[in-house]
Amino acid sequence: MLSKDTKSINESLLVVVRHIGRQLRTKQFNKAFERISKINLVKISDSQGHPRNIWIRYLRSYPVENNDWGDFQTHRRALGLISIGQCNSQEELNELCRIHETLKVQYTFTLFDSRCVLYGLNSDGSLYEGQHSSDVSPCVETPDSSFHSSREASFNFNERIGPATSTPIDSSEINGGCTSLVMPRKTPSSDSLHNYLGGHEDAEAFDTTSEESSSRSESVSAAIQYSAMGEHHTENGSPPSSIQPSDTDSGKSSHTSEVARTSLVTPSNFKSRALFYPTMDQSQALEADIEEFISALFWVLESKRLDKLGLRKADRFLLMSSLCAPFEKKDFVGLDLESKNNKRRADGRLKKQLGDLSLQAGLPMESITHYLGAAEILKSVNDWLWLAGALEGMCSASVATLYPHMRKSPPLQRNSSLQGGDFTKYKNHAMNSSSLPFASEPVDSSMKPSMKNCLTHVEILERYREAVTHYTKYRQAGIIETEACIKAALVLIEQKQILAAADFLQNAVFISLQLTENEKMLRFNALSELYTKLGFHRKAAFFKRVAAMRCVSPHNPQPNWGVCHSLLLQLLEGYKLSLDPNEKSRFGFYGWPRLQIQVLHELVGTAKRKGNGALATRHMTLLLHTMLPHMGRDERREFALQLELLSKESEGIPVALALENGLIVPPVHLSNIPSVKVFKLVPPTPHLKPDKLEPKKANEEASPFVYTPFVINRDKVKDASKAEFCWSEGELCEVNILLENPLPIELKVSSMCLITDGVNFQVNSNVISIPAESSMFPATLTGIPLAPGNLRILGYSTFTLGAKSNVRLKSMKAMTVPHIDIEIVPALPSLEVETNKPKSEFFSSFSDSIVNSASVSLLMGESQECCITLTNTGKVPVESLELSLDARLDKRVHEIFKWSNENISSQLPIMPGASASFTVYIFGIGDFIGQPDSHVVGDTSSLNSLPAAINSLDGPASLPSRLGAISDRLRPKRTESSASNKSSSAKSNSSIGSGSYSIRTPKAAASSSIKTYEAVLKLKYSGGPGLKSGHFRNCGIALNLEVSPSLYITKWDTLPGDSPSQFYLVLDLWNATQHEMEVHYAKTKQILVEKSESCRIPVPLDRCGTHIVEKGKEEINCCQHIVSNVDLEWVLPETSGKATLQGIRLTPAMIQLVTVSPIQWEISVNGESAKAEEMRFEAGQMITVDVWLRNHMKEELEDVRLSLDCFQDYQNGRSNYRLDSSLAVIGNDSVFIPKIQPGNSFQHSVSLIFFVSGLYKIDFKCNKREVNESNQKGDPSAFSTEAVWRYNPPLDIQIY
Repeated sequence: MLSKDTKSINESLLVVVRHIGRQLRTKQFNKAFERISKINLVKISDSQGHPRNIWIRYLRSYPVENNDWGDFQTHRRALGLISIGQCNSQEELNELCRIHETLKVQYTFTLFDSRCVLYGLNSDGSLYEGQHSSDVSPCVETPDSSFHSSREASFNFNERIGPATSTPIDSSEINGGCTSLVMPRKTPSSDSLHNYLGGHEDAEAFDTTSEESSSRSESVSAAIQYSAMGEHHTENGSPPSSIQPSDTDSGKSSHTSEVARTSLVTPSNFKSRALFYPTMDQSQALEADIEEFISALFWVLESKRLDKLGLRKADRFLLMSSLCAPFEKKDFVGLDLESKNNKRRADGRLKKQLGDLSLQAGLPMESITHYLGAAEILKSVNDWLWLAGALEGMCSASVATLYPHMRKSPPLQRNSSLQGGDFTKYKNHAMNSSSLPFASEPVDSSMKPSMKNCLTHVEILERYREAVTHYTKYRQAGIIETEACIKAALVLIEQKQILAAADFLQNAVFISLQLTENEKMLRFNALSELYTKLGFHRKAAFFKRVAAMRCVSPHNPQPNWGVCHSLLLQLLEGYKLSLDPNEKSRFGFYGWPRLQIQVLHELVGTAKRKGNGALATRHMTLLLHTMLPHMGRDERREFALQLELLSKESEGIPVALALENGLIVPPVHLSNIPSVKVFKLVPPTPHLKPDKLEPKKANEEASPFVYTPFVINRDKVKDASKAEFCWSEGELCEVNILLENPLPIELKVSSMCLITDGVNFQVNSNVISIPAESSMFPATLTGIPLAPGNLRILGYSTFTLGAKSNVRLKSMKAMTVPHIDIEIVPALPSLEVETNKPKSEFFSSFSDSIVNSASVSLLMGESQECCITLTNTGKVPVESLELSLDARLDKRVHEIFKWSNENISSQLPIMPGASASFTVYIFGIGDFIGQPDSHVVGDTSSLNSLPAAINSLDGPASLPSRLGAISDRLRPKRTESSASNKSSSAKSNSSIGSGSYSIRTPKAAASSSIKTYEAVLKLKYSGGPGLKSGHFRNCGIALNLEVSPSLYITKWDTLPGDSPSQFYLVLDLWNATQHEMEVHYAKTKQILVEKSESCRIPVPLDRCGTHIVEKGKEEINCCQHIVSNVDLEWVLPETSGKATLQGIRLTPAMIQLVTVSPIQWEISVNGESAKAEEMRFEAGQMITVDVWLRNHMKEELEDVRLSLDCFQDYQNGRSNYRLDSSLAVIGNDSVFIPKIQPGNSFQHSVSLIFFVSGLYKIDFKCNKREVNESNQKGDPSAFSTEAVWRYNPPLDIQIY
């Protein structure tokens, strides 16, 4: 393919740069060539002071026979020669000079001037005594060094006339160089095409060592004696000189005799100019010397142009010698060259050649004028070949004027995908550089010549079409026609006329050329590169594939599978393929599956024929991995078996493969054979899950709010790649996966394990056999972490079909994270729990760490023991063990289950394999006192009448009626024998006083009284390294308790006792079991109760002293007094238990009986005793109230204050005590009583006058006060209330 400057190659001067001698290393020569090739534009002022832009192109090699076409197109002439070598002695210098002169002889008919660059010598010719670099010269490129000279890109048509390259290569790649590539000339067309296609060769193909140069020189000088060279003159006509140094100090005084004796001298018959430099980094004058050399070439060219310009007409001798194409010379034999037609032909060709010289001399507009004149003449004489050349030159000059930026050339880049030994002829250049070349500047508009006669964009296209049409008339000009088509295509690409450029390339495809198979390969490869520039990537891939097939064609005597494989690798992008399976297509779609399968299969075959079994296995793995969804059932089976067969010869390993040419083939992992649909880490079972003890921060303040809508740490984002649980060191860890086998054959995975990073992890390899075309096949990957820390799970590894694959999580479609991190905690113990009770068949557990269960059935009040045994099955001892009870459903379970923490602590530590046991004590609690029965109608003692009873019962007023004849009510029901005392429900209801409580009927209670209690006994334990790091484990035992009814207390009441310090608690008991029950309710009293029957018992109790009754907690204190003093024990044939009165309720009247009261009240209103009903008075009427307090205790009452309060009750929970404006009090409403003797009374009177009508209440109360020891006795402010006695209920007074 042509380089970017091919479109303006007609205006360039051709200079051949050769490597001579053996001392100069190839890399040093390449560095020197790079520096020289940067000088591709030199500005020179002509004799009239006008600036000229002279373009130069440098070639490393140029066949001599290509100069024959220099008459037809002068840019094909080799005008200059530069040889580069190194010498360390006079003999080596003589040899290098001889080789240089021999190279000059090869281009003697076209050569203008030459230079011999020699390293290892000082500027005066003396030997350089320093050490020469054995590597690349350390010269530093200038900032504009990216703008290189017009170099030979791959398959440069013009350069194929003289093949050359400029890419650095290794010395080992010199073998098989240009001596094997420059074939003997057969026909002009075939030889020219070979040279054109060979322009794509690498430097290693044409950069020869001194040995090869010497051998070639000797073969050429066989007919030319080296001794005869002294008779020749130099190219510029100057006499020969022995030494012409390049440095500026060459004109200094002569050296001393000592220096002269050590200086080297060129042979006397050396006719060229030598440039001496010590080393590569000490050759700063190299660029200046090359510019001087280019200037010399220009002046010779300018003189040639002026000579041609001075010729008015061309004679017949000029027509025969320099105005004909190589194949035309035999056609002029026997023709009348003096005819008018031939004279005009000679004149036209002369003008055309003058246009070529003007274009090279930097006069593009003048050359257009010559081309126009030549075209008119040549068209009139039907000289189609030269007319086509004139039209092509006209287009080249116009392009150089209209598109000056197209002359810029990018730096060369090595194509690492090509093999150095097999395919050294192919080079792929980058075409995206826009930097300026060395010593060049943008052309100013003022320096541009007149645009007169310059072709327009449309005319350039038309002239190219016309030129190509004329070239088609000559079979021998097939190469020239191909070049013109390519030049036109490149210009059209610049004009963004892609379709028109494609037409020219299509025309070049169908040009019939006599080529060898190797030349056909080069031609199709060049077309592929051109189509790539057009953006026709699929067509470019097509021609690249055709070129690859030509390498191994049956007609090719020497098939090259290596080159074929390299070309196939280059066409992958055109077919939307890549060697990297992770690389996504840049085109938004994935190409054509059938073509892609075929290309990849061809890659497999070529790699195998090439002898690289590992590469063939890699390509087949890629084929199965990327194209599996597009394969049929039979193809999947066939390719899977092929991969298995290939892997037997060379196992597929998941590492990158480095080819001979430096290309790195990335690994391919079979992520879809088998395909993992689900990848899930298995958390430890709940009882083995490690937990971390998080200590509360010292500076953490408790929030005053129960709930806040503000989320704490709102900015923290949950890391999806972090596992929410932990694994423990030294314990088996699992990952559950679901596999899918897309193949129609059984897939045997001989090894499948996890890929991890971080802490040391012992993976276990699993062997899995997946049925054909099965999906959701379960499997488990296991391993054991060997140290605490952070474990990162990256993926999994498989070995199937002979290929090992490392599949990363980030490449799995089912995964959203690239990896999973999980914390490995230090080793912890493990407990196994057993009980001596049967397991529960069912329990509604509210804990996920339950490892065992126990089921117990009890009667209310019964107790049992449950023995629990703990066995340490771990590898570290249990050093810490804490027990707690979790009961979210019923908090009463804390009263049911109890144990001894001291017993557990005494058995620690529990060593691995050892056991420990402890006892849980279970008590069957129950509601012996049930809820009051709401179905008892008319019973004022029921719960429905409780509020009214509280308000209406009046302590002393109700006592006589309730006391009555206590002996008559209790003696028939009380017995000291063991006989059963039975009573019916109706009889019981009628026997209990109006202040009693009752619950549901026995049958209704028994049917719904079986209760179930559930709780979890949690064991929090730790030990070993885990204890030091603050980790622990939890396990639980589900305890299920069923409590059946045993004894119910259906009704109760209080009655006065035989003495003021005692009272009777009367209970109605009901046996809820199916057995006869013996009840012990006092120390020496018991009673038998038949099954499902009830009885009544009086329990004598001491009254509650006033010293234990707190204000406002009278009922609570009295109930606690009763519960703590009543001991009911029931006995059945096989078990026994205790009943409690927990939950008993008391009315105010009952409280009055339970507590010891020291005062008896007597109140009269206007001389009449106070009544419970409402009393009515008129507003303004004086109401006199008399109050008598009698102390009936055996001790005196001291420091008592009697007071009365008037208020209004609004019956809504609010009362009004601010009645200052509603009434007037005559007398004291509060009086202090220092002392009341036992049996004595205290009387106080007070009068009230109400001004406002309404319902009023009068509350009477006595407060017992005591004197503060810090103050004097009798100071009212020092009193504090100790006890309060009220008159109940308050008086109701209606004022109207």
